[in-house]
Amino acid sequence: MCLSTVYVIKEEEKELLCRNIAEITSSGNCLHFIDVMGIPTIFEGEIVSVNLVDNYIDVRPRTGSR
Repeated sequence: MCLSTVYVIKEEEKELLCRNIAEITSSGNCLHFIDVMGIPTIFEGEIVSVNLVDNYIDVRPRTGSR
């Protein structure tokens, strides 16, 4: 089973958002991360990168300027 860890990129640093993520969906400006126990974490932002080998996802807050 491949579970991922999600980090928020803030000013060149990474901050842990959630772990053991089994599912990702998006709705509008929000990303919905569901962990292996079914617990959701909702984050308003966008995916920066996904590393499937090392099982991590980098996200950043949405700035509103796209």
